[in-house]
Amino acid sequence: MAGRQRGTGRLWALGGAALGACLAGVATQLVEPSTAPPKPKPPPLTKETVVFWDMRLWHVVGIFSLFVLSIIITLCCVFNCRVPRTRKEIEARYLQRKAAKMYTDKLETVPPLNELTEIPGEDKKKKKKDSVDTVAIKVEEDEKSEAKKKKGEK
Repeated sequence: MAGRQRGTGRLWALGGAALGACLAGVATQLVEPSTAPPKPKPPPLTKETVVFWDMRLWHVVGIFSLFVLSIIITLCCVFNCRVPRTRKEIEARYLQRKAAKMYTDKLETVPPLNELTEIPGEDKKKKKKDSVDTVAIKVEEDEKSEAKKKKGEK
């Protein structure tokens, strides 16, 4: 009795019972092989596969893509999304706007073209009350008044 200890037989019995319970649990999970033929594989999914409502897969993908793109564009317009620019581009745009504003301010001071040019056959004495005298008209009037004064003196 030198190699045997007391109570080890019970341990072996308990271990054997636990092992048996585990093997019984595993055995219930095993699938019994059936004699039925294997299930056929579904046909492969291609772009011509009818998905639903007689629409092909590429129809559905295209419509979905357009829908997502329209939502993105609408959100960008509503929230005024900007494309990031460099400082150089921002300064150039500022200078361009400033030059355009100066040009429009100068353009507003120029009288209309019909007041700057003479229309053939039109009587020069007829003036509109709301027309602006240009420098050329004033010079002509001054020359005429000086000519009349000279004729009156002679």
